[in-house]
Formats: sequence, C-alpha cells, structure tokens
Amino acid sequence: MALAYDQLKTALSLCTGTRKAGQQCNGTLYLCGECGARGCKQNQGTCTEQAFDVLDKCIKCGAHAMQVAG
Repeated sequence: MALAYDQLKTALSLCTGTRKAGQQCNGTLYLCGECGARGCKQNQGTCTEQAFDVLDKCIKCGAHAMQVAG
C-alpha cells in the first residue's frame, strides 16, 4: 500500500500557504539562517508562503542560508 504525501513528511513541518491553483502547498518549510524568514522553496510566485527560490536563495535577504525548519 502506498503512503500518502502527508504521511511521508510527518517528521517535517509543512507549508500551509496556498498555491496558484488554490490548493494547500504542503511543501517542506525552511528557515533562513541569516534573517529568520520562514517558508517553502518554490518557483517564484508559486506559493503565498514562499521564502526561498529553487536555488535555495532567501527571497527576503538574498542569503544562501536555508535550513529545514523544526
């Protein structure tokens, strides 16, 4: 039996932002080690709670200090 996406990521904090199509994001949450920004990693403008671009760069401060949020 296959596990649901949410079950696979139960040990991680999941993003509660909204995607463009209206569904919940559920991406992994990350924290910026420089400025403290917290959010998911997506293509630019994909999620309302996005904090990092696909190259791990913080959208708020520009640092490459992405860490998995606890």
